Amino acid sequence: MFRSEGFQKYFKNFSWMFAERILRLGLILGTTIVVSRYLGAERLGQINYAMATVSIGAVLCAMGANEVIARDLVRHPERRNELLGTGFAINIAGAIVLVLGVLVYALLKDLDALMLLLIMVTAAGEFFRWGTVMEIYFISQVKGRVTAKVNVMATLLGSASKLALVYYQAPIIWFVWAYVLECAVATIGFSIAYRYNKLKMADWRPTWRMVKYLLSQSWPMLVYAFALQAQLKIDQVMIYDLLRKTLGEQAAHAEVGQYSVAVKMIEAIAFLPVIIQLSLGPAIARARVQDIQLYRERITNQYRLMFLLYLVTSLPLYFVAEPLIVWLYGEEFKAAGHLLALFAVRLVFSYMGVAKGSFIVNEGLFKFSLVSAIVGASVNIGLNWLLIPTMHSNGAIWATLISFFISVYVMDLTTARTRVNFRMLTAGIFTFWKIRAVK
Repeated sequence: MFRSEGFQKYFKNFSWMFAERILRLGLILGTTIVVSRYLGAERLGQINYAMATVSIGAVLCAMGANEVIARDLVRHPERRNELLGTGFAINIAGAIVLVLGVLVYALLKDLDALMLLLIMVTAAGEFFRWGTVMEIYFISQVKGRVTAKVNVMATLLGSASKLALVYYQAPIIWFVWAYVLECAVATIGFSIAYRYNKLKMADWRPTWRMVKYLLSQSWPMLVYAFALQAQLKIDQVMIYDLLRKTLGEQAAHAEVGQYSVAVKMIEAIAFLPVIIQLSLGPAIARARVQDIQLYRERITNQYRLMFLLYLVTSLPLYFVAEPLIVWLYGEEFKAAGHLLALFAVRLVFSYMGVAKGSFIVNEGLFKFSLVSAIVGASVNIGLNWLLIPTMHSNGAIWATLISFFISVYVMDLTTARTRVNFRMLTAGIFTFWKIRAVK
């Protein structure tokens, strides 16, 4: 099997995408450290407030249709031009809606001129995100090598531009334009690759029929993506919004800056459980068809492995968080070290949430996943309102931790089909030392 042409093809595809993920992660983290030291906590907080605000609404650009397009490119390759053309049209229309929406939001919040400009320039970058439809096409054709090269090239140029801005001590607005440049470079790269594969964008044919079909299929994904993005990013928005009147504009921005540094460090290790889940996913899927008991044993073992990974990563991180942040970012970001230590506790639900994806997919529980995401986002927002005014950034972390505890763990108790997963997840945590290979 390992020498078969099919296996080699998919293994090489995975290898390219894995290498891309590692390389881009290193580039982004290294650049973020340099830029953060230059900007300082306050200006970094301004940029991250703008980024978080736009990222929550950015799900409107694709309208959740990208997943449907990816599926149908495999099922109906003859519809390529109609699918990609319609995906392009939806992305452009969505970007227009996004820009108008964040403009109204910024004006209603009575933000100062600089914050308004930062938000609008960041939102403008979404006009170049339509290149993702070509990325989806290459992934559907198992051409990870193409997407890896384009994404790495865009990240390299984006990182180089930011480092140049630090060198020349550029004003803050230029760092947001560097983000727009990175988006544009990625789309240009995918366009060149698409043409290099003897395909023409001029052949794309968007149709109203396909628009209606895609949106009718994708609305659950849109709601899910919006709820999940809100759960992940709303804290940075609410920290500033809730503290600006009590602490002042500068202190509120600095609070967001400290928080964003801790978030970036957590995101730097978030790919580890994803790699494990991708590696074990096929074996779990096969077991679901062959033997239900074997299937459940493999899922329980995956939870054990994830909890073991959590212990290996979070415990050291908890104790070294503060000196690590000071060493990388400087004394100004010492407060971010304390926040990072708290984030290390939350990792258990992040890891288990990734592993739970195997159960959700194999059982077809997508509506349940949608409801869980909505509940998690709602709890997170409500707790942020209660905790941030008194606990500041610490309150945001506790709000996120509790919301993930509910959406990833407690929600499984609400339906008969998911209670079995509650038992497997609990067993995985409390018997993690029993991890073993299952045939």
